[in-house]
Amino acid sequence: MISIIMWLAIAALTSFYYFCVRPMKYWKRRGVHEAGNPSWLFGDILRNMLGLEGFTTTIDRGYKNSPDLRYFGMYTFVKPLLVVKDPDLIKEITVKAFDNFADHRDVMPVEADPLWGKNLFQLKGEDWRYMRPLMSPSFTSGKIKTMFGLMSECAENLVDYFKNKKEPSIELDVLDATTRYTNDVIAKIAFGVSVDSLKNPNNEFFRTARRATDANSIRLALSAFASFILPGSLMKILGLKFFEDDVKNYFSNVLQDSIRTRKNSGTYCSDLIDSLLEAQSAAKKDKSLRKLDDIDILAQSMIFFLGGFDTVSKLLGFLCYELAINRDVQDRLRKEILDVISENDGKITYDAVMKMGYLDLVISESLRKWPIMGGMDRMCTKSYKIEPVNPGEQPLIIEKGTQMWLSVWSIHHDAKYFPNPEKFDPERFTEERKAEIYPYSYIPFGFGPRTCIGQRFSLLKCKIIIINIISNFELEPCQKTKIPLGLLQRGFLVNPEVDIILNLDQISATLAY
Repeated sequence: MISIIMWLAIAALTSFYYFCVRPMKYWKRRGVHEAGNPSWLFGDILRNMLGLEGFTTTIDRGYKNSPDLRYFGMYTFVKPLLVVKDPDLIKEITVKAFDNFADHRDVMPVEADPLWGKNLFQLKGEDWRYMRPLMSPSFTSGKIKTMFGLMSECAENLVDYFKNKKEPSIELDVLDATTRYTNDVIAKIAFGVSVDSLKNPNNEFFRTARRATDANSIRLALSAFASFILPGSLMKILGLKFFEDDVKNYFSNVLQDSIRTRKNSGTYCSDLIDSLLEAQSAAKKDKSLRKLDDIDILAQSMIFFLGGFDTVSKLLGFLCYELAINRDVQDRLRKEILDVISENDGKITYDAVMKMGYLDLVISESLRKWPIMGGMDRMCTKSYKIEPVNPGEQPLIIEKGTQMWLSVWSIHHDAKYFPNPEKFDPERFTEERKAEIYPYSYIPFGFGPRTCIGQRFSLLKCKIIIINIISNFELEPCQKTKIPLGLLQRGFLVNPEVDIILNLDQISATLAY
C-alpha cells in the first residue's frame, strides 16, 4: 500500500511539473523575455479571471516592461503567447508571412458552437479562403453606397427622437443611444428587419441583440476562458457556447422570414444576405462548388451583426466624448459639415459625406486613441523563423500552434510613434503629417488578407450618425461626465470605465442650415 501511495505521489508530482510548472518556462527556455509574472495554471491572466484587470491593461504593462524589445512572452493559462510590439514585425506577420499566421485562435470551437465556429472571423484555412470571396462583394464601395439610404434613415430617426423632446438640453447616455442606432442599421441590412430602438426601446430584436453581445455575461466569460484549455468536444458536452439556443433560434427565425419574403416577392436587396443566397443557389446547381447550408448563412449574418453592433457603438461613444471635451475640434467639424450640406442644397448625400475631409481626420484619431479591440490575435499555422534585427537578439523559431498578439493599444499610445499620445489631435492624419506616421503603427482594422472586411461599412455608419448629431446638436460635458475617461478593468475588449454621459444641446435652425 505504501508503495502504491508513493508511486501515485510521484506520478502526481511529475504530472504537476509537466502540465503546470514546465509550461511556464517555455519562453525562458527559448531566450524570450517574459514581461509578466505568471502563476501556475493561470499564467498571466489570473487578474483577468478575477475581474481585477482588463486584458488590454495586462498587455500594456508587459509592453512597458519590455523597452527596446520587438516582442515578449506571456502565458494565457499554460499556453505561451508571443506579444508583438514592433510595427515592422507586424507587417511581416500579417502580410509577408501571412501563410504562416493565417488563422485566429479558436474563441469557440465549431464542435461546441457551430453558429460561432462557422463565421468568417473564426473560419480557418481553406474554409476561410472559400468564404472570404463570397462575402467581399457585399463590402465594395458600390454596394456600401447602396446601403447609405438605410443608414441615413436610422440616423434621422435618432435625431428626430431627441429633437421632438422639445428640450433645450438633454442628458444623454451616449453608448445607449449609439448602440440602438447601430442595432437598427444592422437589423435592416443583415436581417432585413425594420426597428426603431429609441421609440420602441424594448423591441425583441434589440433585447436579444443585447443578450448576444453582453460583455459582462458570466456564461460568456466562462466559455471564453474555457476555450483556452478545453477541447471543443468537451466544451460541447459541458454545453459551453457563445450563443444560447434561444438567441440562435430567434435570429435564425428572423433570417429565414427575411429570406422567404425576398424569394416570394422577388426582391433583390444587393446586400450580404443576397450574396450568400446566390452562392448557395450556385452550389446547388454546380456540384463541384462547396455547399452552403443555412447555418453558414446565419453565421455570416451574425458576425456581420456583432462586428457592427458593439464595436461601432463604442467607437461612436468615445468619439462623442472627445468632441464634447475638445470644443475646438467639435466646432471645426460642425463648420465643415454645415458648409458641405449648404453646398449640397441642405441634403446629406453619399457624395457629400465623402467630401468631409476633417471628419476623416477626427474618426482616424478616435480609432488611434480608442482602438476598440485593443489588439489582434494570430495563430501560427506553420513554423516560422523570426530573424534577429536588434543587437543581442537571437533567431526565434515560432512553433506551429503558438498564439500571437499584436499589441494595437500599446503601439497607438507609444510616444515613439505618436507624440503626446493622450492628446486628441486629428491633425496627426493630415496629408502633410501622415508621412510622419511610422508604417504599420496605426492598425485599427488590421493589415493583410485578414484585415477587417467591414471597415468601409463601419466607417460610413459612423460618419452618417456623427454628421446628423453635430449638425443638429452641441455635445457638452455635464456633471456626470468622467474626465479623464479610463478603461473598464474587465474583459478583453476596450470599454469605458463608466457610462459616457453628455449633454445634448439643440442648436438653432439658423446655425444648423
